[in-house]
Amino acid sequence: MIPSENLLATRERAAEWIARLHADDCTDSDRTEFVQWMRVDTRRADAVELLTEYWELGGGVQAKGILQTAMVPEVRPSQMRRRVLLALASVGAVALFPMNRSAKASRILQTTVGHTLRTPLPDYGTCLLDSGSRMVLSQDGSRARLDQGQVLLSPRGRNAFHLSARNITVHLPEQTSTNIRTDSACTDITAVRGQVLLRKGAASSNDVWIKTGQRLRIFQNGRMSVDYPNIESLLSWQTGRLIFRNTPLSDAISQIQRYTTRQITIASPALENLKLSGVYFVSQGDMFLRMLPRLLPVRLEEHGNLYTLRPL
Repeated sequence: MIPSENLLATRERAAEWIARLHADDCTDSDRTEFVQWMRVDTRRADAVELLTEYWELGGGVQAKGILQTAMVPEVRPSQMRRRVLLALASVGAVALFPMNRSAKASRILQTTVGHTLRTPLPDYGTCLLDSGSRMVLSQDGSRARLDQGQVLLSPRGRNAFHLSARNITVHLPEQTSTNIRTDSACTDITAVRGQVLLRKGAASSNDVWIKTGQRLRIFQNGRMSVDYPNIESLLSWQTGRLIFRNTPLSDAISQIQRYTTRQITIASPALENLKLSGVYFVSQGDMFLRMLPRLLPVRLEEHGNLYTLRPL
């Protein structure tokens, strides 16, 4: 046992391991180190099991082969029934249906609040659609349009893929991966692996290349900026967390909004650029919002299904 390691720290580390195990560049050395870490304490195995079930519920790729190496392989019938229920819940949480006007040409992938969806893309790879997202996918799976929310595109095949968001088309050559998020205020395009081509209109003179680790931000007023975000924080949503590191409050709230049915508003523009640091766990509901007055000079007002942030 490890007396100095509390439950929260164990779950935090377990969540980091799950994200690492599902990364495209995960190595055999990483897997070996994970097994050694988990064998030290049974509480670590329990935390991984719990978070893996959350991952499976959200449509994530399962790591059962790795987990069985480090845990007792026997699964009790009650555990099996619970996993079947989780799988059924995952299927029931996603709307997958053809578009009315062009049923033969495309389909809509849409997730409800608190659920994600992993979908294969023929000849390219997979896409992981975040909570509260909507994407229109072409029949052949080579093109898509992100209407709202967030998607992570990960390559498996050797073909290119094209995705449009707002008035930008993202061209992903083979073996490139990107994370795209769009909301009413901003569209973010981050090259997770390889170089990504962005095109606005038909003229090649408008082409922009972003390289691994870069993020292009396109704001509602047309302003654009390029930065290098923390990739671990950027992709933490895959494990049911949002990690904020000196994040503007307006940006943090726009991300949190996808995971709650409540409407959240910032009453004063003076609050929008306040910097927020912390971890939001999707499974903890509105607890993080209620903690905001302890983290920032704001007052939280609750009126039915509405949360309003006001200055002190």
